[in-house]
Amino acid sequence: MTFVIDSILPSLNEYQYACRSHWSSGRAFKAGVESVISVYIKKAVRDGKIHAIERPCEIYIEWHEKTKRRDVDNIQSAQKFILDALQENGIIKNDSRKYVNQIHHTVIDDKSDYVVVELREVE
Repeated sequence: MTFVIDSILPSLNEYQYACRSHWSSGRAFKAGVESVISVYIKKAVRDGKIHAIERPCEIYIEWHEKTKRRDVDNIQSAQKFILDALQENGIIKNDSRKYVNQIHHTVIDDKSDYVVVELREVE
């Protein structure tokens, strides 16, 4: 099951800046990012590309980046927003290790910024 987030997700540095600016800014920042991701999740559900899963899964994330300005660890930190949005939208029961066994990352230099998320159920 695969869906695409046709947007660049914020880095850890951006999230930390929001958290440090005011106690409520970090929460609002996170909610805004998850709201954007939820739009793409809901579209993928409507299109039949993803559905709720009960079993544990592994998640494969391809981070397509237009420039080489962002550090790999900062790019991949946005996985937290993705997993929380998947849980909020009922695709995964929880993002604990009981339901998400592993997360695999690949950063790809590309002509545009987007993220491909694949969920694979495991035995």
